[in-house]
Formats: sequence, C-alpha cells, structure tokens
Amino acid sequence: MLSAALRKAHPARFRVAVRLSRSTIRALRVLPCLGLLMLGPPAYALTKQEAVVVVKLVQALEPEFGKLAFDETAADDWFEADAQSRRRISRAGFSQDSWKAALGATVTGYIAALPEDEFRAMLATLRAHAEERGTLTAEQRRAMLEFVDEGISRLEAMRVEGEPYADIVRPLAPRLRKLMVE
Repeated sequence: MLSAALRKAHPARFRVAVRLSRSTIRALRVLPCLGLLMLGPPAYALTKQEAVVVVKLVQALEPEFGKLAFDETAADDWFEADAQSRRRISRAGFSQDSWKAALGATVTGYIAALPEDEFRAMLATLRAHAEERGTLTAEQRRAMLEFVDEGISRLEAMRVEGEPYADIVRPLAPRLRKLMVE
C-alpha cells in the first residue's frame, strides 16, 4: 500500500527505477559475453622453447641442488643459489622474475599434464603414508593429516593453474618426473 501511494506521489522516481531495472537486465545479458572477451591468455604465456630450457636447467642444476621440491620459494632459492654458483639461469636469459614465472608454469603444467588416475593415485599415496605413521600420538597424527591435506589442496590448485601449460609441458613430463621430489 505504501509503495502504491509513493508511486502516485512521485511517479518519475519509479519510472527511473523501472528503466534502470530494464537497463540492468540488458547489461546482465551482455556481461557473460564481455566476460568471455576479457578472458585472455594466462598472465604468463609459457612457450615450448622456454619449457625446454627450464627442464634443461633443472637437469643441469639437479646434481648440485638436488631434486626439485617445488613450492612458493623454490624458484627464488634456485635462482639465488645459482647466482652464487655458475649463473646458468641468468646466462640462459632469465631474470629472477622470469625464472620464477617460467619454472612455476613448467611445474604446474607438469602437474596438470599428469593423467587423472595417476594424479589421484599420487594424492592417495601421500595421504596413506601420513596415515601409516605408527609412532605418532593422536594429536600429532591429526596435525600431520591436516598438513598433508593442505598440501593436497595446493597440488589440486596447481593442477588447475597449470592447465594452460599442460600441452606444452606434456612431452617433457618423463624428464621432469625424474627431476622432481616424489
């Protein structure tokens, strides 16, 4: 009743509101199309050549630095350690930022390129190893499983993040498998 009285008293306000609603509806119809246009390539576009160079560098550095255990700091750690050594990463044309982006794209592409059943088996194995720790108290076991579950969530997120690079990295997967910590 109140809204009817307000409409009669101020009809122009309600016509504007109706027009806004119609224009909003039209805008909402266009948004999905705009969203698709705004989706572009990933922020970093890994090339096949860069992926090959990254794998070759990891192979060359592995005897000195060990197998690659990729996390948020691995690229920086390897770059800084190599800078103190033979500077192979920078001589290959990478800055610290470009190395971090290329190594990240290569590793996430590798994870995304793993067949689904192999990826799921790897996650199940991680969880099973954590559950089999017999010398832990109940509280330690709970903390361990939380830690493993967080790691599994990170791996699943990395798999999604690496989808744009999976086809580029897939041919390099057998070489990467030998260089990564299992």
